[in-house]
Amino acid sequence: MIESYYWRVELRSDLAWLQEHRKYRRWSEKQQVLFERKLMLVAFQVRSLLERPKVNDRARNETISVVRFKKVGDRPFTATGAGWPHERFEMERPEPDFLSAPEVCNQLIHYYWMQTYIEGKAFVSMLVFSDFKRNKWAYEIQIEDLLRLFGVFGDDSSSVVEAEWKWSNKRQDFVVTKALGPSDPRTDRWSEGSLENLDKLPT
Repeated sequence: MIESYYWRVELRSDLAWLQEHRKYRRWSEKQQVLFERKLMLVAFQVRSLLERPKVNDRARNETISVVRFKKVGDRPFTATGAGWPHERFEMERPEPDFLSAPEVCNQLIHYYWMQTYIEGKAFVSMLVFSDFKRNKWAYEIQIEDLLRLFGVFGDDSSSVVEAEWKWSNKRQDFVVTKALGPSDPRTDRWSEGSLENLDKLPT
């Protein structure tokens, strides 16, 4: 990812599509599938920005309020067999929770179950859980909250203008330890790509 600006331009376009298609005149299965597909593609773009890294600390620390449902019993949830979340999760006992942006992205990208809920003529929420979480938790996320979270990463204010890097022996690579955005205060010691702990570099 040479320049994240162009990724953000496309991300904003995809988010505008999702806002436009949240409400519909007549429901169809195709509409629902395309809406869910676009959500997954947006999640992939956001995670790519997070991993490169092309997102400052303020945006990276964003979270979203969700409702989670605990998996019950020893039998695993499978798409066949019981086949419905209410048969394996405590849907009558919702618990408030928060998910980080990377966690939200992983739920959508690696989803084992994705189900969009409709109210009136609009997509209002979704039930989703990844293959990793399918025997632990199911999450209900409000679509408006999800688009608001993703919108943070589509905004140019989430970009990185200065960063601090350190060597990680565990990863055998440099990792970003601090990333400032356009509105963050900076000092003279900061410069993009600046390196610390150079004495710990491998020989």
